[in-house]
Amino acid sequence: MAVPTFAIQNTLARVESWTEFVRDCERDGFDTLLVPDHPGACAAPFASLAAAAAVTQRIRLGTNVINGGFWEPLPLAVEAATLDLLSAGRCDLGVGAGHNPFEWSMQGRERPGPGARIARMIELTDLTRRLLAGETLSVAGEHFTLSAAVLDSPRPVQERMPLRVGGNNPRLLRYAAATADIIDFSGLGRTLADGRDHETRWQVAQVDEQVETVRTAAEAAGRAPEFEALVQYLEITDDAEAAAARLAEEVTGATARDLLDAPYVLLGTVAELCAELLGHQKRWGFTKFVIRGAHRAEAARVLAALRG
Repeated sequence: MAVPTFAIQNTLARVESWTEFVRDCERDGFDTLLVPDHPGACAAPFASLAAAAAVTQRIRLGTNVINGGFWEPLPLAVEAATLDLLSAGRCDLGVGAGHNPFEWSMQGRERPGPGARIARMIELTDLTRRLLAGETLSVAGEHFTLSAAVLDSPRPVQERMPLRVGGNNPRLLRYAAATADIIDFSGLGRTLADGRDHETRWQVAQVDEQVETVRTAAEAAGRAPEFEALVQYLEITDDAEAAAARLAEEVTGATARDLLDAPYVLLGTVAELCAELLGHQKRWGFTKFVIRGAHRAEAARVLAALRG
């Protein structure tokens, strides 16, 4: 069984030097550099990744994930193709439905309900991928209208750009199972009243159910996408139980036991974390883990130990 790979997620405002950070990530063996897309709260994703492309050679570069509520197919295809060209074929396109109500209200709009957000994301993703594939599109859909739209230039380097889909809604996950190359499980549920934090779905039974939903849908579609877990917190410690008890006081809907068992929190010694990651891979099929940028140094130690 191959050891899991690590992606690192960050935005340039959270580091002193973006250039130094991304070079360190590549040096330490991270597989992918991911950036979020939260208008007003983080740097522009594709510009940030283009800067990273200029100072790296190997690490893949992706969005995790773009807010599907604000993009249009042709501009999104142009951004992704440009990044793919600048990086010599290292772009991963990551899409999501958007969840933060402030991203709508700041622009004088009301956030649509989950069904509408997901429907728009699906239409956006399908049209963007068709443009990247070189199709000329004239469509009048529920959310987008295109008239003889074509991406003549720039053309992406990759014949088929990998698609990452992130979210937790069952409909979104079934779409991801039938379409995506990488499915990013966040373990997050309903957005709380503050508009930013979420309920968690970190109980083992909840992870079992969500993974089974995706696995069943993928098998029905004759596909085998990669499963990825978004690690919200990582701490190297000799007392994982104490760390879990402390952290559980800050988490909505999860006990200390949940934190110790879930793939979304990693607590323990380096050896314990290596064993835990391999356990998550065996039980749920998680072959990829996304680490928050604040935990890069600790994750690099674990990654080095995994690779022996």
